[in-house]
Amino acid sequence: MIRFTSRRKAFFAAAFLFAAPALILAKGGETRMRTSLAGGAIAGLTPSGHADYRASEGRARLNVEVEDVNLAAGAKVSVTVDGQEIGSITIGAAPVRGGELELNTQDGQSVPALKTGAVVVVRNGETAILGGVLN
Repeated sequence: MIRFTSRRKAFFAAAFLFAAPALILAKGGETRMRTSLAGGAIAGLTPSGHADYRASEGRARLNVEVEDVNLAAGAKVSVTVDGQEIGSITIGAAPVRGGELELNTQDGQSVPALKTGAVVVVRNGETAILGGVLN
């Protein structure tokens, strides 16, 4: 079970409320959802990122990018959506200190069917370091 400190709970609650991502129904019935990912500082560096989901007519793509994650190069962080792990990101070297997870059904990968309000969390072990809500 993941335990959040009161400070971390308040931070994630504020991040979720003020991220203000938008749901867009594009031409052709495409669903697009996006969120900024926010988290508390790690050893003096504040990580950031975003998650982007697109789906239409049997195709889907989910992209999660992070940067300024102050962990050792080569560290793996997990990506969860609504509590289910969907993949991992290997953190690159400074100055970016980030990485990307891209899942695409056109590449034969499994992409979860997501709805507005899905919670995306990036974790280092059991510790949530970034989070956001797709809208």
